[in-house]
Amino acid sequence: MGRQRFVLSGLLGIFAILCWFFPLFHVRQLGGSDANTAAAKATSEESEANDQPSRLEDYATKATDLMQLWEAFETDAAKAKKQFGQQAGLGGSVYFCVRGSGTVESIEKDRVMLAVRDAKRRVCLELGIVVDSTVRDAVGVKASKFPNSQEFNAFSSELNRQVEDAVLAPNRELIKVGTLVDFVGCGKVGGKSDLDPLCLIPIQLKVSQ
Repeated sequence: MGRQRFVLSGLLGIFAILCWFFPLFHVRQLGGSDANTAAAKATSEESEANDQPSRLEDYATKATDLMQLWEAFETDAAKAKKQFGQQAGLGGSVYFCVRGSGTVESIEKDRVMLAVRDAKRRVCLELGIVVDSTVRDAVGVKASKFPNSQEFNAFSSELNRQVEDAVLAPNRELIKVGTLVDFVGCGKVGGKSDLDPLCLIPIQLKVSQ
């Protein structure tokens, strides 16, 4: 019995030494800056590997002119959707990325209404927390470019984080009634009723005081 205890104690000692030099796990703070940086880096690397831009500025350069989109819908809605829109699945809403400018007409809790010069329709800029995949789908990111749905959804989350940090947070306090706003935004249209107001999540903003 004493021999067995001696052997067992020796094995436990060896195990403890191995755990000291080769820990079974590491404790990391969740949601910290290091975690966010790592997530952003991983998403950026995934984006490059799949030939997808990772910055909002890159997508903004491809946006459709707002007035052009409205006129296209007046002429032929089906053609406008096909020419300028992105469809995430079969049927349902079509997503658009558009650029334009307007004067702030009213401000609600999480949205701003813009009056657009020489247009009867208005634009609604959504300034609340971005939680869905509208930005990803409107700029044309395809699921086929990613190895699985988890990475596809992670890419969407990273784009939303960029919208919050780089676009919404710096401009919320600058937007006042009467100010001129140049914007690029992403939205979805199910029918013509969604065109007035056309509600967009901004991916680029310039506020003129």
